[in-house]
Amino acid sequence: MNAFLKLLAGLAVLALIGLAAFFIDGAPGSAASAQRKLEESAVKALGADAGAWASVTMDGQKAILSGTAPSEAARDALIARVAAAEGGGGLVAGGVTTVDAGALKVIAAPPVADPFIFIAEYENGVLAFSGYAPDQETRDAVYRLAGDLFPDTDISGVIDIAGGAPVAPESWRIAAETSLRALYYLQRGAVSAEGARFAVMGKAEDEVRAGAARMLMTAMPDGLAGESDIAVDEAAPPPAPNLPAPDENAAGAADTEQMTPARETCLEELQNAASALRIRFPSADSDLDAGAEDSLRALAALLADCPNTRLEITGHTDSLGQARDNLRLSLERARVVRDFLISAGAPAETVTADGAGESEPIANNATEAGRERNRRIEFEIISAQ
Repeated sequence: MNAFLKLLAGLAVLALIGLAAFFIDGAPGSAASAQRKLEESAVKALGADAGAWASVTMDGQKAILSGTAPSEAARDALIARVAAAEGGGGLVAGGVTTVDAGALKVIAAPPVADPFIFIAEYENGVLAFSGYAPDQETRDAVYRLAGDLFPDTDISGVIDIAGGAPVAPESWRIAAETSLRALYYLQRGAVSAEGARFAVMGKAEDEVRAGAARMLMTAMPDGLAGESDIAVDEAAPPPAPNLPAPDENAAGAADTEQMTPARETCLEELQNAASALRIRFPSADSDLDAGAEDSLRALAALLADCPNTRLEITGHTDSLGQARDNLRLSLERARVVRDFLISAGAPAETVTADGAGESEPIANNATEAGRERNRRIEFEIISAQ
């Protein structure tokens, strides 16, 4: 009997020790320790995407969510992931038992625009926007490109966010950016989009610029149509100088002199087209952005019409990864652009490709926005005099 009583007493002591450990903060198996492990698991369940717009705390085994979800579907998916989170507390605190999502709101859906329009008017150094974009990311991309293409221009007006776009945001963005690149070639003009139709109209300084703008509008993403109505400035040419007829030995010099203005125009067109191009790449990828293909076709056409001219293409990367891998990746990106230009009609002997890796950043690699800017292509026009 005494042995039995001693056994019971021992078990009671062990139970008391275990119970005390459960309530002592920091002790292995304590409630506080189990809650911390469960909170770590719940935070991990947020993932990288939801972590940007939601947060989670634990009250025992109850998860408390807060933030603003981009949609009802995203909110529901997050609640389900957090509800499935598990900790290391065994039967006592093994997982989330309740999810309180009362503080997890949903962004209100934007109003639907009908018709869904987009307008950009360019004249006298002013670029004025109006109309709609399908989401914040697309609107930011349009504003960013406008600043790149028209750096010395007063950009005004407002693009509102609305539902009702005829295609997915990515396709709509490509069409809007292509239209802005076409507008870049005009002295004055406008982009006018309504529903699935994008149109550029205005006046170009010469036929080369007009042709580049028209070419850009010929290829739009599936589900969208591009149109152009571009006139050429018909200003009268300056009167020919009253020169004596050249003798036979002076013919070559005269020809060179007459070709100089045309060559200067050709080089200027190439430089303008190359400066307007913004080619970005996903991280660790060399896939060409489909939105840049039309601009590259226009550049190839200009290069084919400009003799004794070379185009040097240099690829750049962000600082993620090994330097040697980034050098290889930058060269791959430059070669992708070179190969596309050649396939679009640029003479192969006039286009070269090189890579600089991560060695020449133009933005801070500590931020995603900076890394995106650093993943780029640069062009240099070289004239053989």
